Amino acid sequence: MKKFITTVFLFLALGMIVGELIARFFVISPDIPKRSIDQWGIQKYIPKQFGKWKGGQHTWQINELGWPGILPNSTDNLITIIGDSFIENFMNPDSCRQNIYLKKKLPGFNFLEASRSGVNFIEATMIADQLDSLQPKYQLLYVHDTDFKESIVQLSTNTQLTQFDIINGKITKAKLKSSFAKNSLYACKFIYYLYSNYWQNKKNKLQTKTKTKKKEIPPQLDSIKILLSSLNTPNRTDNRILVFRPNADSDIIQLCKNMGYKYILLKQPENEKWSFDHDPHWTCFGHKKVAQQTARKLLKFIE
Repeated sequence: MKKFITTVFLFLALGMIVGELIARFFVISPDIPKRSIDQWGIQKYIPKQFGKWKGGQHTWQINELGWPGILPNSTDNLITIIGDSFIENFMNPDSCRQNIYLKKKLPGFNFLEASRSGVNFIEATMIADQLDSLQPKYQLLYVHDTDFKESIVQLSTNTQLTQFDIINGKITKAKLKSSFAKNSLYACKFIYYLYSNYWQNKKNKLQTKTKTKKKEIPPQLDSIKILLSSLNTPNRTDNRILVFRPNADSDIIQLCKNMGYKYILLKQPENEKWSFDHDPHWTCFGHKKVAQQTARKLLKFIE
């Protein structure tokens, strides 16, 4: 029995070693950058990190400010680009970024991206507040309907995100969860691959099945209105433009418009495919099309 257990253990250990070598050679799971929370309570990445995306065809980089991508050569005539994983854009090379495409369309301006996976509306607002020190001409906040819901404690509680408590009227700061187990998971590529492709997918499917049994919660417009009112100051609406993804909720757009926000509503033609086959994020083609629309509509505000 002891010999059998020893054989099984050695077989599993050998399998893990071989699996780890294969995972690293073929880059079957992406490198994950580490995060931190700065002195202003903004969650961003630790500067000057590098890593490979799944498949190893390109690398991502975190610049000196703690954001993905390359910083502009100058901050003169600056326009910032703020958003979540769609702007973070780890799944594409740096040549396929909004700042690159917008610079080609509007060469008289410089563009700086500030993005992080999971950024909600209130966090995007805080990032814009911080970037105000660079005196940008305009700040583009790329948003989705769920970004407003995820900004409110009562609608979508998430301690890893900064949120607004509409009952107590206060902001609850994000708490960064970092554990030895989590860091070890990221360090072991083979285990992370198994976790993300099997265990996590199985968990998400179970959650989806559970959710479908419940009635869909209607849009909480009153709560979103309270959120927008709490953030509504002249310096937050004068030069900030909300860029909504296609098919955004018209009621949410109207609420933002009533609060003084300028906005751009992206429209995706039926004959154009902006996303990957098995991923909702934009491809290089999608980013190019988004930038073309954004630049064209941004010119109307500039003129």
